Amino acid sequence: MFFDENTPIQLFRVTTMKRIAALDSIRGLLLLLMTINHLIWISGGYSVIQTVTLQPLGQFGAAECFVFISGLLAGAIYSRESLTNTQTITKAWHRAFSIYRYHIACLLIVFGWVFIASHLLPSAVPILQQSANNVLAAPIKTFIASAALVNQPNYFDILPLYIIFMLLLPLLVVAYRKGLGWLVISVSIGAWVFSHAINTATLIPLFRFIFSDSTIQLGYFNLFAWQLLFVSGSALGYMLQNKTLRWRHPALTIIATIIATGLFAAHNGAFSSFGIHRWVLSAYADKPELGWLRTLNITVWVYLIAVIIQRYPNALHIKALSYIGRHSLRVFSWQVVIVYLSAPLLHNLRLEPYYILLIIAIAATLWLAALLSEKLNTHTVSRLHWISGFSVMLSFIMLGNIVSAEGVSPLTIKVTNINDPKTSVLVLVYDEKDDLTQYPSVYLNAYSPQKLAQGVTIAVLPLGNYAVLVFQDNDGDYNLTIGNNGMPIERFGYSNNPPLHTPVSMEQAKFAHKGPQTQTINF
Repeated sequence: MFFDENTPIQLFRVTTMKRIAALDSIRGLLLLLMTINHLIWISGGYSVIQTVTLQPLGQFGAAECFVFISGLLAGAIYSRESLTNTQTITKAWHRAFSIYRYHIACLLIVFGWVFIASHLLPSAVPILQQSANNVLAAPIKTFIASAALVNQPNYFDILPLYIIFMLLLPLLVVAYRKGLGWLVISVSIGAWVFSHAINTATLIPLFRFIFSDSTIQLGYFNLFAWQLLFVSGSALGYMLQNKTLRWRHPALTIIATIIATGLFAAHNGAFSSFGIHRWVLSAYADKPELGWLRTLNITVWVYLIAVIIQRYPNALHIKALSYIGRHSLRVFSWQVVIVYLSAPLLHNLRLEPYYILLIIAIAATLWLAALLSEKLNTHTVSRLHWISGFSVMLSFIMLGNIVSAEGVSPLTIKVTNINDPKTSVLVLVYDEKDDLTQYPSVYLNAYSPQKLAQGVTIAVLPLGNYAVLVFQDNDGDYNLTIGNNGMPIERFGYSNNPPLHTPVSMEQAKFAHKGPQTQTINF
């Protein structure tokens, strides 16, 4: 969970009460990876850095590990023998309320930012509304639904999970103390197995009745599936805290190593010649529903990392990462806010060569948030100074958003002569440096023929040189299908409407985007 820097942690031995620095480092690393990914996703960009930040070791990512470690620490800290059941309830619920306060603060800041942007940066509104639906259309109901943990804008779905888990934690601890851990785990596994049938989506009719004119975002993660990570972590934390757990065995280590190595190799295409690659694996490793392969992949890596920490306690300790890991609640809350605040800036500059450097620079503010948190904890800085520091960062980001907005303009795309009114049409916008035979780096989306006939608008497109390809995707494979004669068999067209009897080059389709304009493409 989100614990402050003074919380002691006992791991692997009941006789030693100390903080495990490696766990702080891992939490810090996970926070950094999530921040980088969120900044890239919300800005609609892409970077090769995501080969490292997004599922680098197999079919699992930072969020799953973060939830598991939270459960592990919660189970260890709140089940200490010195705490009675009543004290456990008081402390756990107090922590849940603290997390809830940060959740509300983040909502207020982000909702306020959306309103400010709607007046000062109208071009930023489409970008922000993709992640936070209905904030402008029904602000009060949307905020109430969000405060009730029902509506979860993008990147706001982790904190509600933790709040619910912390409210349930005392019940878990009491069950563990009564020797009913087997029952807790059985119920948790059962909920996970049937999570596809009992997910929160089944409550949509009720939510729509209460919030009739609002578009509810239920969050990315299935609560009934992801509880398995927290519950199993809390059970392990309890056992490690209250008794010696003989969890290591040479045979288990060998098996875990083989499985982890095999999944890593398959994830990186080692068996693609046999038809086994990451896209095949992902079918069994669903992230929102916590697929069985994802669960297995997490399990073996948790075991192997635990082996490393026990044998070499300082091997995974990195001071810089440990620093932000010790202040996880405030740092995580800051990353939620900074992701939204910087979204327009990053979207406007996503095609620039320094885009990834800007991503890294913004992610580096996590250390500033940790520094301010530490100063606040040690009373070396007042809340007023903390707010002042936050305001300074906000001012710089606002200035960047305003300046970058001057270099963008909308592009409207229309398509004529569409004979098939039912099959969707793909719109691909290429940067002049892209390869027209590959996927574009700028934009890709599917639209109905009727909508494209009227015209679709990309509201925020940086000034530059681009080419547009549109084609009717009859086979639904998101690729322009080529016939035996080397020519497309699906109806298509390019910007500038060049002759289509030979392959079209970038020079033929390229146009200068210097301001608002419309590209009309003929099929």
